[in-house]
Amino acid sequence: MSRRWFTIAAALCACALTTTTNVASAFYIPSIGPRTFSPGERVPLNVNRVFSEHVPLPFAYYDLPFVCKPDKVHRPWLNIGEVLRGDRIASSDYELLMDVNSTCKVLCTTQLPASANKEAGNFAAQDYLVEWIVDKLPGASVRYRHGADPGTREKTYETGFRIGDYDKTNGRAFLNNHVSMDILYERNRGGAGSRGRRIVGFEVRPRSIANASGGCPNLDDPEAPRLVVGEDKPISVTYSYSVNWIEDPAVRWSYRWDRYLSATNPQVHWYAILNSAIIILLLSGVVAIILMRMLNRDIAMFNDDEEGVFGRGEDIEETSGWKLLHGDVFRAPTAGGLLAPLLGTTVQVMYTFIATIALGILGVLSPSYRGGLLTTGIVVFLLMGGAAGYYSGHLYKTWGGGNWFKNAAMTATLVPVALLAVELVLNMFLWYRASSAAMPLSTIVLLFVLWLLVELPLTLLGGWVGFRRPPYSEPVRTNTIPRPIPPQPTFLRPVPSVLLAGSLPFAVIFIELFFVLKSIWQDAFYYEYGFTIIVGLILSLTVCETTVIMVWLSLNSGQHKWWWRAFAYGASSSVYIFAYSMVFYFTRLRAGMPGVVGGFVPTLSFFVHSLLISAAYALCTGSMGFFAAYFFVRRIYRMVKLS
Repeated sequence: MSRRWFTIAAALCACALTTTTNVASAFYIPSIGPRTFSPGERVPLNVNRVFSEHVPLPFAYYDLPFVCKPDKVHRPWLNIGEVLRGDRIASSDYELLMDVNSTCKVLCTTQLPASANKEAGNFAAQDYLVEWIVDKLPGASVRYRHGADPGTREKTYETGFRIGDYDKTNGRAFLNNHVSMDILYERNRGGAGSRGRRIVGFEVRPRSIANASGGCPNLDDPEAPRLVVGEDKPISVTYSYSVNWIEDPAVRWSYRWDRYLSATNPQVHWYAILNSAIIILLLSGVVAIILMRMLNRDIAMFNDDEEGVFGRGEDIEETSGWKLLHGDVFRAPTAGGLLAPLLGTTVQVMYTFIATIALGILGVLSPSYRGGLLTTGIVVFLLMGGAAGYYSGHLYKTWGGGNWFKNAAMTATLVPVALLAVELVLNMFLWYRASSAAMPLSTIVLLFVLWLLVELPLTLLGGWVGFRRPPYSEPVRTNTIPRPIPPQPTFLRPVPSVLLAGSLPFAVIFIELFFVLKSIWQDAFYYEYGFTIIVGLILSLTVCETTVIMVWLSLNSGQHKWWWRAFAYGASSSVYIFAYSMVFYFTRLRAGMPGVVGGFVPTLSFFVHSLLISAAYALCTGSMGFFAAYFFVRRIYRMVKLS
């Protein structure tokens, strides 16, 4: 049965995957629709932030002491997602006129004190990138990869351009003070505004040229000396820029994000899915053997009225391990008043993931909707408070709880308060470093108000409704005196069993996990929602089947306290995810580098956020494992006839 449902689900997801690109590119919410510019019309260029692929600590562009700042800065309204990801969008003095080329223009000449000179060298040494925005498109560096046909090359974009370069041989840093911008556009086809243009690409090529004259440098000299920074002395820097407008009929506006999203090879994702499918098929075979052979044999022997196990006088402990626990297996769990709110929150997190990925499949979370993923996730999480309260209240009543309000209040506060406490402590360090990743006080107040006015009432309402429902009807009665638990084999002890249970789910996702971590820490666009939902379904099946197997083995060894174990087995692969994050840190990042930019704070930020990500994953998969095990245990004991 599980194989058939897996095949159907995989087929549906494959169909969704083939339509994801077309749907996402064709569907845009009104606020991010196409904008048409007339020839000669000014095109705004906004600056945003600087970020590094090696240092997870972004900064607002205008917070840098060595860049040109306008006399008057206009800042657009940002959504919660943009603020949380460190965006600080602001206007600039760069003059871009549609379809009007500019060979060279001077932006400003600024005098850098020795401290700013040294800081510029540190940013260049840490490989920081600059993010500018034109018509919602981030400035990009052009890269090429092998095309589909032999001997061809395909153009791709990487967000941002280098703030400078660093010569490791000589230990010298260079500041890029001239940028050449190639802005690609298409003509508006048909209609009254056919003379209009739509921007389809924003390419930036930075260059370092020693220039303190206050005028444009000689751009035709490839041997021009470069601007050295990082020395302990004041210098004069002239910033300049060139603009080149290029009509590109090969790119339509609806598909202008394809070059940003095609940086990864889809064959790698298919390899990950193949790897996952093999694991789930093998695991499904093991589960089928347990369910169809072992359990059916045990149940048939136990239900034999004429010559059962007892009639033959066989060793009950040896032949009927899990069946002997019928009087203890549904005993209320230890600390059930904590487990019920935790499970309610896990359901909330799981529903948030499902809803967010579904909106991504529909194309609502287009890359043009900056911060849309985080904003949508937060909104959905708040609205799912009712589901958290309902499941928590229902389980709480089943386990004999009597104070529904206390349970609902704990459900609403347990995880959000812990998350807020951790983020506030981290935020103090980010404020100290003046990083744009620090949440402003207004954002903290807004999140608190949303929790107070949206999630808390919904959770209380859901908790009241869930508590009013009749408790789950267990198939067997619970004995008054608990049965003693015999010594457990080594592989079923807490630590080894958790590590064993988490290995298979991690093997399913570890390839796709690399791209997720890269999108989080190295600001790469992750828009593979079709692959995500396929891998997610395989992961869900793997977690459920692994948890069922481990719980069955525990019951067979006489361990009737399985409630917390089921949750831990489901969440166990989060241990491997955090360990993989550490490997990613040491192999892909180098945030611990000495200097003004690197150091303790970015390292702390990485590990704290990696821990929070692993915890969110643990909540989601823990609930999957728990409810799969709960259904499994209820099912097998309902099939047994007990006198």
